[in-house]
Amino acid sequence: MTYIDYMNQFWRASSMEYMSMSEVALYAFIVNECNLNHWNMPVPCSTVRICEVLHMSKQTLCNARKNLAKRGLISFTEGSSRHVPSKYSLLKWTDNLTVELTDGLTADFTPLKDKEKDNIIKSGSINFSNKEREIKNGNDTQNRRRGIQEISATASAYEGTF
Repeated sequence: MTYIDYMNQFWRASSMEYMSMSEVALYAFIVNECNLNHWNMPVPCSTVRICEVLHMSKQTLCNARKNLAKRGLISFTEGSSRHVPSKYSLLKWTDNLTVELTDGLTADFTPLKDKEKDNIIKSGSINFSNKEREIKNGNDTQNRRRGIQEISATASAYEGTF
């Protein structure tokens, strides 16, 4: 995958679920580090260096790293000491992700025939015309229950007073 492919994958993931600014910054940082290392993964990078570059605390970095790993965007191994840094790899999403998301959505779908669509449209328009008819005849049940009476007025009654 290329730099832009990883970033497009990231934005697709972020559109599915909110990501904090620290997660966005960390992912962009890791993509850049992988690019600088000619995509030879895993890329070693110390936690202290990432914290300094991104201006975040170690706890914030650990939370962001954990959340990115949960979403399947990165994998990492924590460093064991100052001299053995954490190692990061970018993960590639597979098409199976979208299959899993849409499996249940199309199972009960049955397309409507044209006649069924027409009947639905007609029944909706009949209800609307019945409502209009009730209002015209003064049989509007909602307004009657509320004690509201509509009074129509024309502009000609008011023209002479101004």
